[in-house]
Formats: sequence, structure tokens, C-alpha cells
Amino acid sequence: MPNGRLSRNVVVAGIDFIKEKVDIHCDNIIMSPTITRRIWEGDFSHREVRKAFAQHGDSKLTLKKFVMFTMYQELTPDDPVDKCGHYYTVCINLRIQRFDVLDYLHWGDDETLRSHAELFIENLKQTWLRHYEGSKVQINDFPIEYVKTAKKGTTRDCGIYLLEYLAKWEGRKLPT
Repeated sequence: MPNGRLSRNVVVAGIDFIKEKVDIHCDNIIMSPTITRRIWEGDFSHREVRKAFAQHGDSKLTLKKFVMFTMYQELTPDDPVDKCGHYYTVCINLRIQRFDVLDYLHWGDDETLRSHAELFIENLKQTWLRHYEGSKVQINDFPIEYVKTAKKGTTRDCGIYLLEYLAKWEGRKLPT
């Protein structure tokens, strides 16, 4: 943890650990940070995105209850030295039919978080439409819920909370 925060490599290792060792429900899927980045960049037809949004088998997203995305927001994008950033989670909550944004530091009251999350969600809607256009399950009209999480810890704990949300989120009960 350089400077008291999780590096991207540590977050990826944490996600891999959760996927392999933590007993998460089979109706939940955690997308890799690579998929999140491709969607963020608008690369909806990339091979990895097509594979993640495949319309067959157990990984078909329309059969899931929760599709989780690891979000990384650069807080100083124009500073070449200080690459300070913030982790949070976006979830397609197919059970309740909404987008859940889980961030222990902000509850949607922060304009930079809102604009960051909403830009990703717009790209996610386009990705979904491109890959599931004929499906009965559509996410275009899902509202965004900024989930009120417990505000605790320091500003450097966001990576830990991200991993906790990915492992434990059940759509309504906050992880403890």
C-alpha cells in the first residue's frame, strides 16, 4: 500500500481472491477492472467485453441478480506526479431494477462522484443495449441509488471498502 492506499495491482489481487475463495452467491458476478475500463473508454465491442456480455451459459448477465463493477476515479488527473484516486462500486441490481453506487466516502452529495458514476452508467447502458438488445431484461430506465453506507475510516480506506462491497453486497443490506 504505497502512501497508505491500495495499488491497482493489490485491488486486482483482492478481486481474484474474492472470486476464488469467498463464498459469493452464484447470482452475483464481479466484472474485472479491465472490463470496467473498456466500458469507461466506450470500447463496447472489444473482445473481452463481448466475452463478458456473452448471451449464453451460466455467465449470461441477464440471469444474474447483481453485476458488480470496480470503479477508480482519479482525483488529480492533470497532475503527473500525484496520482491520487478513489475506489467505489457500481452495481447493476437486476433484482430491484436499479443501479447501486456504493461509496463509503460520498453518498451522491459529491458532484465529481455523481458525474463520474453517471458517465460510466451511461456507457454501461450502451454496452448492455449493444449486447442484449433483444432481451426482455433492459437497464436503460433503471434509476441510480446512491446507497447510504456507514461513513467511517479515513480517505485512504476506499480500496478496502470496495473489496468488502464486492464480496458482501446483497442489494439492500449493507456489509458489516
